[in-house]
Amino acid sequence: MWKWIRIPKGIALLAFLLPWMTVSCASQKVAEASGFGLAFGRINAMGQTSQADSGASMNLWLILSLVAIAGGLFLLFTRGREAAKWVIGTSAAAFVLIFVGTWRYSKDAILAEVAKNGGNGEREQAALAMIQIDWHFGYWLALLALIAAGVMAWLVMSGKEAEAEAKMRSLAADAADAAKVAAAKAGDAARDAAAKANDAIDAAKDASKDRAGYDDGAAPDGKDGDPPKP
Repeated sequence: MWKWIRIPKGIALLAFLLPWMTVSCASQKVAEASGFGLAFGRINAMGQTSQADSGASMNLWLILSLVAIAGGLFLLFTRGREAAKWVIGTSAAAFVLIFVGTWRYSKDAILAEVAKNGGNGEREQAALAMIQIDWHFGYWLALLALIAAGVMAWLVMSGKEAEAEAKMRSLAADAADAAKVAAAKAGDAARDAAAKANDAIDAAKDASKDRAGYDDGAAPDGKDGDPPKP
């Protein structure tokens, strides 16, 4: 398990490149940003990249979370298994820092900022009510990867690494067997459906031939002649 622990830490770092947040107003997207964009103050607004004054829009909390993730990766490559406790610490720190850093973009935080600046008018409230903030795949992937890295490091520290790997292999084998059974059942169901469809087609063809026989003056039993008159 230890040799795989670098993967979730690396994923957490790369997740900052993915879309994190979208801001919409009246169901129309007006701005979006990746994790790195939020950290360094670069937000894509209406298709144009806008950047505020240096330092004014940079998110220190997200920058620190990047430092924590990168530091954990560095320790993994340089100190080996003894860095497990540092992996837990840096993962937990980055997790908390991301939450703190993204809180400023929540609607509650925006409302609080507007209220602090004296903007409690009905017009401001109506405008804020139309704003929708959505968090996307990159944000959730970063958090899940940090949780996975912390759990894996804890298993290594607690000596439960082998037990956890055995359980994972067992679960994987069970899942593979269940998938095979499901695939076999699906194949049988598909073959049965195809056979029934072919039977229905054959029956429709036979019925069509019988009707054609009536139309040509042939009896249903294949003998020529008109149907008996009453």
